Formats: sequence, structure tokens, C-alpha cells
Amino acid sequence: MAKKLSYQVLEDNGGGLHLAVFSGDECIYYASGLEHLPVADVQEMLQALRDGAHPVDDGWESDLPDGYTPQQLYDELTSYEYGWEIIADDAGVYPERMGAAGRMVFGLDD
Repeated sequence: MAKKLSYQVLEDNGGGLHLAVFSGDECIYYASGLEHLPVADVQEMLQALRDGAHPVDDGWESDLPDGYTPQQLYDELTSYEYGWEIIADDAGVYPERMGAAGRMVFGLDD
């Protein structure tokens, strides 16, 4: 049985939500704009990852700009000390780190 991939959901200080999926230490899949998707779609993606889905092998769409790899986009976002937070990962969900977009996607909005 293949090892499940790790992932992070990141929220930037502009309310953007990003999904980074890792095989070991390498980011192999990156998607941004999750805040524009229906909440159910985001939750289905995360559940699929928890169930062992592999975004690359399973042909998930990605919005990578030409010439960029998932690792480059992840590194670009996280290269700044401030301006982003990991709001969920394969180990849990962190409401205390979330802004409005994260709270909406995880059903925690007031």
C-alpha cells in the first residue's frame, strides 16, 4: 500500500487559500484560489487526500503558471516570514490561525 501524501492548506494575508501536497519534502502539487471554490469541493479534496488520493497520478487540475513547478510556487509563498499561515494539514485543522477565508472553507464562520 502506498504511503499517504502529506499536505498543507495555507492562507495568505490577502485571504487567498492554497493547497500544497508533498511526497516526502518535495511539493508535487500546488493549487491556489481555493477560496473561490464551493466549500464542499475543498472538503472533498481534503478528504480524498486523507483517503490516499494522489493528485498527480489521479490527474487533478492545477493552475500552475507557465514555467513554474509546484515546489517553486510553494517556496515563493513561504519565503516570506509573515503574510501566510498553515491553517490545516494532514495532522489537523488550526482555527486560531485562520482568517475569514479559512473559517468559511472549514465551516467555522460566525
